Amino acid sequence: MNKKKVLLILLATAIATTAFKIADDIISKLGMQEQAAKRYIMNNLAGRFSTGPMEPGTEDGPANSVYKQLQSFQIPRAPMLASIITGDKAGAAKELCAYVKKYINSEEFMTEYMRLRDEAMPLTDRGSSLATLRRNIEVYQKNINNYKTDTKYAAEQQQKLDETQKRINEMTEAAKKPFPGKDSWEKAYPTDPSVVIKKRLQEYIQLAATVDFTAKLTGTGKKQTFVNPAYEKKPLKWKAVYRAGKEVNIVVTSFVKEWLKGEIISKAKLSL
Repeated sequence: MNKKKVLLILLATAIATTAFKIADDIISKLGMQEQAAKRYIMNNLAGRFSTGPMEPGTEDGPANSVYKQLQSFQIPRAPMLASIITGDKAGAAKELCAYVKKYINSEEFMTEYMRLRDEAMPLTDRGSSLATLRRNIEVYQKNINNYKTDTKYAAEQQQKLDETQKRINEMTEAAKKPFPGKDSWEKAYPTDPSVVIKKRLQEYIQLAATVDFTAKLTGTGKKQTFVNPAYEKKPLKWKAVYRAGKEVNIVVTSFVKEWLKGEIISKAKLSL
């Protein structure tokens, strides 16, 4: 197994199931852009990497296929990972966990989560998602504020704003009733994100407990496979935990268990 992937896979595992530190230095050490790291956290948390409204049942491939798994779990790129592998892996693991937790407990996370929730809602208005309509409202309002002296243009923008707000109100009311795909959407994006975060944390604890860190591999480089064919059939998340290694997962498991003892998302949000 390529050792350069150890912490990268930890990052994906932590992002899919875990936690963050007051300093975000670990992200720069990995050579990642912070917004990209946050995007992986959010998408792995929701278990969805597609954009736009959810369309349940339209994607091809069996549920256990690699294609299907990659729709809900992906490992980010970390160009500087090699320099970290030779250092303190356990320390880096703690930083990653702290980083994830910090972001999840921030106002920024809550704002972005609700935006993506609106974006993913299967219900649309003439092809526009709720998030798109709300973005349009922001644009119209900025135009009104910036061109107050152009009364004709400002009036046109105000009319568009009013019409869009009416569409938002109608869609919001429609969303209170049953519609195709509503159950899947609410399961992936519950109103309270702590519900899905807690679920991911618990999933990690359960999954890590099943991983055989003594499992043998055969082959070289990217072509390595498990000697035990049953392990080769394990899902991507199981293999990610295995590749991160026992040392790293001891740290992550301890962190997750402590997190589960308290608030998943603090009522007092952090400002990043």
